[in-house]
Amino acid sequence: MAMPIDFVLVRHEFSEANWVQKQIKQDPSYQEPEGFFDRHDSEMRLHKSGADRAPLTGEWLRKEFPDGFDRYYVSPHARTVETAGLLALKGSWLVDDRWRERDWGEYGILNDEEREKRYELAHKLKKQNKWYWCPPGGESLGTGVRLRVEDILDSLHRGKDEKQEERVIGVAHGEMNDVFKFVLERMTPIEWLEQDADSDYRVSNCQVLNYTRRDPITGTIAPKIYWRRSVNVWDPERSWNSGQWTDVEYKQYSDDELLKLASQFPRLLNND
Repeated sequence: MAMPIDFVLVRHEFSEANWVQKQIKQDPSYQEPEGFFDRHDSEMRLHKSGADRAPLTGEWLRKEFPDGFDRYYVSPHARTVETAGLLALKGSWLVDDRWRERDWGEYGILNDEEREKRYELAHKLKKQNKWYWCPPGGESLGTGVRLRVEDILDSLHRGKDEKQEERVIGVAHGEMNDVFKFVLERMTPIEWLEQDADSDYRVSNCQVLNYTRRDPITGTIAPKIYWRRSVNVWDPERSWNSGQWTDVEYKQYSDDELLKLASQFPRLLNND
């Protein structure tokens, strides 16, 4: 069975944890609220500014999808559940643990300075390759999160009943949606790392990623996803490609192109 015609991903809105982490980066002397690092990440609520802003995205989604969605998924974390509720889509939501935030392990209860001091080697590995890196006691994007994403997509392929679900929405997390992008667009790790370093492709809070099998010009339904748009409702400047539809290309490589990929990395040995 094919993917849904429209597959929509939404990152949660601006959370209290996002606010505290922003203050720490701006001012190393900032003292986080008492008990901040004692609270599990899954219990972090939205910051008031995020809660006030979330309905704007809900209004856009109701306009773009007036018939609603056939299936509604949400991560069990407090900030995603709150975001989904504030979208006011009148859906019957499935709280699905597969959609949760990446497991950051022991890294998750330390600030950046403590992380670098206590886990010097792990910090070095992260700088080498963020895609394959695994935080101590946590999960990597390339393996742990990717396996969850592929399981979700596999269940969408199978479908739950005989009726083809045309529209599916999921409210999740920034890195989770980054991995969906990697899998759906069949990216290479190098391509993913290049986009991750490009601020034009950042998944902001409450940013929408919409993948579709419906040709935006003709309306014809394709057998698989061929188009994508990404819209930030509260700040259109953060939308990718001005919020316009772009083609999803499934690239294949010739022998010469494979050798060109390998040549990006200079040899370390002088093979005389």
